[in-house]
Amino acid sequence: MAIRSNHLTHPSPPWVVKADLDDVTARNYIQDAGGSGVVVEFQGGDARTLDSFFSMVSSRLDFPDYFGRNWPALKDCLTDLEWLPADSYCLVFRSSDSLFADEPIERRAFLDTMKLSAEEWAAPVALGEWWDRPAIPFHVVMDLGIAEWDADQVAEVGELAS
Repeated sequence: MAIRSNHLTHPSPPWVVKADLDDVTARNYIQDAGGSGVVVEFQGGDARTLDSFFSMVSSRLDFPDYFGRNWPALKDCLTDLEWLPADSYCLVFRSSDSLFADEPIERRAFLDTMKLSAEEWAAPVALGEWWDRPAIPFHVVMDLGIAEWDADQVAEVGELAS
């Protein structure tokens, strides 16, 4: 499914999309997402294992010291981000063919965690409390290297059209 226009600035699925990150249009979409939001880029080659992935993400997103370095803890931190307030979030993964290359079984948990985190951000919180917030876009952009992943995983990912 090709996604056009300003999808990354709206809290709607698909939460994980692939894009040709060398394409000017795709870069513009990502830049637009960062207009009033946060765009953080990651290099898949820096996260060939689960441990290196957690190190990379916790460092780049400045996770608190209590981050537990497991999938539930990652979701907890990704759906909090009070130390990194923004109107939208876009996580960009380059060299995604290298992401978990040494532990490809972790790719399923990665996709599931990213989707669950995005779904939680997409639900507004209106409880009359100080933590109330509108729906906030949270998207993950993978470069075309994701084509190297299992076919069922690639099939779940939307495509950012140029």
